Amino acid sequence: MTGKVVWNNEELYGCEYLRIRSTNENIIVHSTVIYVDNSNAHNLNYNVELDEHWLTKKFNIDVENADSLELHTDGKGNWFNGGEEIIEKLEGAVDIDISATPFSNSLPINRINWSINQTEHFHMVYVSIPSLETKKVPQSYQYIRKESELRYFKYRCYDYETIICVDSNGLVVDYPNTFCRVL
Repeated sequence: MTGKVVWNNEELYGCEYLRIRSTNENIIVHSTVIYVDNSNAHNLNYNVELDEHWLTKKFNIDVENADSLELHTDGKGNWFNGGEEIIEKLEGAVDIDISATPFSNSLPINRINWSINQTEHFHMVYVSIPSLETKKVPQSYQYIRKESELRYFKYRCYDYETIICVDSNGLVVDYPNTFCRVL
């Protein structure tokens, strides 16, 4: 898979430009997010390296060229910082959920061979933007229907629930009232 995606942020004024490409062994993602929050402009860049099954291997985020976060995982629920120290509070999480992007939803969606009404539960490393605070959060996805090349999933995290629409590549087309794909 190789391509470019642009999402409009419908909650805040802003957008994201994401590039994705596959190599022989990895999927590489580079993205830039720009948004305005409380009359303050923010810019962040993130990079994610996934294996061929869409499982996160490592990622880094740079906010405003001032704060940064780099984590990697062994794929078995163990997360490490840039200094190779284990982060115990994240143990058991399998993926990342970066608050400023809908791309994170593609990770569990693309890793499973879904059947209608199938529900899967995950623990994610939630990264709050712009603070870069991390915590482990439970999430679930239920594959509810397919219409042409679009698939619809019920997404749930704690008490929040919505229906996410993705394309045939598992990339978000519509995340109601939050993100909408432009390209």
